[in-house]
Amino acid sequence: RGEQPPAPRPAWTTSRIKGSPVPPAPYRIALAFPRLKFDRPTSVEELPDGRLIVTEMSGKVFSFLNQTDASDPNLVLDLTAMLPAALAGRGVSLFDAEPHPKFNDNHFLFVCYVHPADGGHTRVSRFTLDGESPPRVVPHSEQVVITWPAGGHNGGCLEFAPDGCLFISTGDGAGPNPPDALTTGQDVSDLLGAVLRIDVDHASGNRPYTVPTDNPFVDVTNTRPEIWAYGLRNPWKFGIDPESGDTFAADNGWETWEMVHRIVRGGNCGWPVMEGRVSLRSEVKLGPTPILPPVKDHPHTEANSVIGGPVYRGQKLPGLVGSFVYGDYITGTIWAVQPDEDGSYSCTTLVDTDQRIVAFTQTRGGQLFVLDYDFTGQVYELLPSNEPDTSASFPRRLSETGLFASLKDLQPAAGVVAYDVIASRWLDGAAVRRWVAVPGASTIELANQGKAASYPEGTVFVNHLSFAPAGAGEPVPLETQLLHYERGSWRPYSYLWDESGHDAQLVEPIGAKRTLRLPDTSAKGGLVERTWHVNAVNECKACHNAESGYVLGFTPHQLNRGAPDSASSSQLKQLAGQRVLSESPTIAHDDPAQLVDPHDATAGLNDRARSYLHVNCAVCHKPGGNAIVSFYLRRDLPFDKLNTNKGSGIGTFGLQDGKIIVPGDPFRSLLLYRMSKLGYARMPYIGSRVVDCFGVSLIEEWIESLPGVPTSAPLSSDTAEAIALQVLTRHETGDDGRSVIGELLKSTAGALALAVELHRGAMADDDARMAVSLGAAATSSDVRGLFETFVPESQRRATLGPNVDVEVVLRRQGDHERGKLIYFSDAARCRACHELNDRGKSLGPTLAEINKKYPSRAELLVHVLRPSQKIDDPFAAYSVATGDGRLLSGLLVEQNDRQIVLKTVEKQTVTLARDDVEEIVRSEKSLMPEGILSDLTEQEAADLLEYVRSCTK
Repeated sequence: RGEQPPAPRPAWTTSRIKGSPVPPAPYRIALAFPRLKFDRPTSVEELPDGRLIVTEMSGKVFSFLNQTDASDPNLVLDLTAMLPAALAGRGVSLFDAEPHPKFNDNHFLFVCYVHPADGGHTRVSRFTLDGESPPRVVPHSEQVVITWPAGGHNGGCLEFAPDGCLFISTGDGAGPNPPDALTTGQDVSDLLGAVLRIDVDHASGNRPYTVPTDNPFVDVTNTRPEIWAYGLRNPWKFGIDPESGDTFAADNGWETWEMVHRIVRGGNCGWPVMEGRVSLRSEVKLGPTPILPPVKDHPHTEANSVIGGPVYRGQKLPGLVGSFVYGDYITGTIWAVQPDEDGSYSCTTLVDTDQRIVAFTQTRGGQLFVLDYDFTGQVYELLPSNEPDTSASFPRRLSETGLFASLKDLQPAAGVVAYDVIASRWLDGAAVRRWVAVPGASTIELANQGKAASYPEGTVFVNHLSFAPAGAGEPVPLETQLLHYERGSWRPYSYLWDESGHDAQLVEPIGAKRTLRLPDTSAKGGLVERTWHVNAVNECKACHNAESGYVLGFTPHQLNRGAPDSASSSQLKQLAGQRVLSESPTIAHDDPAQLVDPHDATAGLNDRARSYLHVNCAVCHKPGGNAIVSFYLRRDLPFDKLNTNKGSGIGTFGLQDGKIIVPGDPFRSLLLYRMSKLGYARMPYIGSRVVDCFGVSLIEEWIESLPGVPTSAPLSSDTAEAIALQVLTRHETGDDGRSVIGELLKSTAGALALAVELHRGAMADDDARMAVSLGAAATSSDVRGLFETFVPESQRRATLGPNVDVEVVLRRQGDHERGKLIYFSDAARCRACHELNDRGKSLGPTLAEINKKYPSRAELLVHVLRPSQKIDDPFAAYSVATGDGRLLSGLLVEQNDRQIVLKTVEKQTVTLARDDVEEIVRSEKSLMPEGILSDLTEQEAADLLEYVRSCTK
């Protein structure tokens, strides 16, 4: 007889995990048109007939009905298709489109875009639509209204004021560095860095517009009379109050501040003399009117690229009436600025989102739409959250969550179901137990055959971590992690257990630490202290995000445990039988994405190693993943598609001819090196602070088994290092142990080989202790970091580590000469990319350029610690995929319709024919890695900072 299928689970009815431990935001965003998705949309507007139009950066304008079920948008206009044959292939950049106030009569649509003619210029053009529904452009109807030079900052927003005049924003015409390179912000003799105001209903001479007579500089010589206000950097979007005409612009700052300005007649917003309220370039001559401070400024800890919206005058959101609504492209936060009775302004945070906000619009019906650029490319609506404040009742203790009937033996509540995964990621030595809790009788639908997974409201995944080192007796409960689904969002929480092991307390969003006193398993005996780190919420979200699908372990290929051909023994079938899953997905026997347990010695070495790398690394290292270095470790990709035959871009750490993976040569492989060390360049850099001995041994064995011809003599040849390694592994060192170990410590490759033997536990006790002692005392940080994991925390060198307190470093007085030694030693990575003053040899900016950009110690230090917070366009990282399967990373030197020139992370200039390039993607991460100072002490960091600041030319 066949096995009996499992009984359906009882309904889970005890959940108290509702809402959030912090008060809810007053507003939320909801997907407005689920069936519509655009390619890098840049603006959304409403036509008088109620249809909406969306512009795409590539030059297309689409229209669609303002209905939730809208689909298949109609093409209104394609600017690229209108280019003359001589310019075909160069493309355009489309910023905004705005219908004329009398659109129903004249069908005029004004568009702002960069045209490639004559090297490129920004233009505002008027097009005539055909008056049909849906509308289409009338061929050859373009009339160019006004132009200005194109540059890094083009502005490009169009808005009609209540009086019928067209307001236009322009940028300062240059890239981000140096600030206002053209020194145009205070110059009113050109159109740059300003808000313009023109009358497009009346022509004047050979111009298709007139300048209103009440513009501030109409009668001033050597000025452009079109200017209404100036002193702006890059006001991408602004809003005009449809009742009062009051105008507000969100302006992008440089390195420190983001600003909201009230745009008034003749107003001087200060750029570049001021960045917000802070002096920047005092040598610049002021414009003809006094500088007005912003009504709101945000430090870069709050915002990084503000995007203006409307002054809201609808009835649907009464709490926002009269408020200027704006957001931030980088952080996704949305705010509102409201005028106060005393003439000042108040700012309110409306909601934090995951979107890359690029535009807003308000409809005549009072809807307030938010447009995402490239995270989803979709339109959202801002709505009252109507979410009750449950922070007071949110369970602060694990025992209060309703997940467990008893914490003593971790007995789950009725309806909470245990499960396990095939390949568990490394959790710093902790053991893990898992449960899934689905409210009521609802079921989960797993991703299958291209269909996305879906989860019932209130679903909770539970990971319980405990620690039981050899000989320690009962496991020590450490942390219980929850991932909670509510209102379309996944929220991570952690509960840290007290030392008694009776209960666990909810951890604040910033994370927490707990000191563990564990038996010392070495010959010394006694107790050793170890710090257990609970990740901050933002660290959790680095992996549990939309890009990864939020849920990482509860997937078909992880749950496909047991006997797949049995009637009920497969875990997938069991979960379906228990009504946790709606159905059991079918997985082919030869599915390349299927995982194995890396610890299963009966499985193939390649399968075990690839499964290990998949669960520990592929969250970031996958196509489209959030990694600086573009190589892939996803299980379903064949080895020749992993793109691992290259360097890391942040140095080779002393490994001769080092590549990410050198088949057959693990000790020249950067992947093995980086997973074997602590401190700077540690991988994974989030969620782990202890090296996995098993993982290191497994990956070393796998790389050694890979077929290939190493580029250098491996440690299996007759080198001095190889002979020393052979002596060491045969346990024949005798009195020569120090010299044998010393020989290996002379090079990073030898030290890595020595460290791998330690991880394997294959060395004699005396040799192992000597290796740790000598390795941890090595002068080279490349070598030293490999042995730090074997040293008790209390005996480790007091380095800055991953979380640096800026004030601690700034309080120390740096020494120039000591800093110079650090810069030119292996302890600092600066010189790998930054030359002193040779721009041609430098991958990033030179030290002289850095000093010019960051004049204060604090600014320089913050940039070094958070290099991805703001990336200058010339130093943005790009990934280029070619038709022959190559994937290159580096800086974009040149791009045109014929070729792309890239300066790779190896400082090589590569020219690619445009026809050979399949995809080019700009990374949101800097080529300069995080944590570059983590291996330095406080004093060494201060010394290095002092030396770098001295390099002014």
